[in-house]
Amino acid sequence: MFLPSLITLTSLVSLTLAQQHNPEPVVQGSTDDGWQSFPDVEDATAYPEWVVDEDIGAYLPVYQTTGLNTTEVTRAIIDLLVWCVPSIRLRDRLLPKIDWNSINNALYNASYEDPTIKREHISILGPCFFTEDDLNAGAAQDGQLLYGATTWIDGHHNVAPDSISDYSSFDVLDALVAYYMDKTVYPNLKVLVVGGHSAGGQTTQRYATLRKSTKNNDRLQFWIANPASLCWLTPDRPVPDDTCEGFDEFKYGLDSNFPTYASSNADTLGREGIINRYNTHALSYAWGLNDKGSGDTRCQAETQGSTHIARGQNFVAMLEDMGGIPNLTTIDWVPGISHDTAGMMASDAGIDKVRKPFLDFIHANQCLGSYSDIQVIAQVHK
Repeated sequence: MFLPSLITLTSLVSLTLAQQHNPEPVVQGSTDDGWQSFPDVEDATAYPEWVVDEDIGAYLPVYQTTGLNTTEVTRAIIDLLVWCVPSIRLRDRLLPKIDWNSINNALYNASYEDPTIKREHISILGPCFFTEDDLNAGAAQDGQLLYGATTWIDGHHNVAPDSISDYSSFDVLDALVAYYMDKTVYPNLKVLVVGGHSAGGQTTQRYATLRKSTKNNDRLQFWIANPASLCWLTPDRPVPDDTCEGFDEFKYGLDSNFPTYASSNADTLGREGIINRYNTHALSYAWGLNDKGSGDTRCQAETQGSTHIARGQNFVAMLEDMGGIPNLTTIDWVPGISHDTAGMMASDAGIDKVRKPFLDFIHANQCLGSYSDIQVIAQVHK
């Protein structure tokens, strides 16, 4: 009787571990009128005044994994959240929590499946790009960097506070990357992932396109999941529209109209120089095969394809036509998943991507472009 009972108890414990899942906080407010609070998130510490530029006093709210010894962290993830964007609606929930919890819960699953994965070695940080509506509603505070509803996606400058001007959302990302790359703080960090899903995926791809520094490229990687549109590298489009003005201007292309963050640098490099630098990055693209929504319905996005997955397929075809998938790039098609943050991160292949060093995948999975070689890239993390 004792042995069966022990087996049953062991099974229940295993089931409990496998099903570890933190709830998502619910925040009062709306995407139209702003969110009313900056809530606590399980396993994370909320920092309402995370300094990104001490000289000018620039700070914004972030969530970061609680209780880690920075000297033991070997992998970090900067998760580009979308919960602070009033134009992105998901019933009454605060969207950024979904991203942070999805990564965190995927990490629980990964550490359960592979005991060699130590949660205490992985740090997750999510910056919050609040808006003036969020300030008026109560989630944001006076003095924090505030951005337009969607302009943070493109690297545009802040709209508040008045004491700080021209501070790009990409300046924020530069500061966060530098924070994790500081060996006096994280002496054993091996990999930093900047990544996101949907709007976060758009931001990641545009940031990788315009990021001026190539320092620490050997430890930096990008994860781009289900973006509604992309910064196209070539001047032609798979669905041409002669009536569509600005289809090749940034954020949709590389012809002109760059944010102040990169305008001088982009003009100096030109299209070819930007592309060459872009291809020095370790880039992981991931699309859900069922992601057939249009997302961005502007004509500039429609010239890339009619749906998220179509735009992804066309983008990969463009890369192939440019001479082949770059050496540090992987393409992953996720079966059975639509526009679903948690689904992209929690898939078996996604969890596998979280737990293995990125470069292990480069040669084995170079451009998994055929649907017969489907593998998921899970949420990348620093």
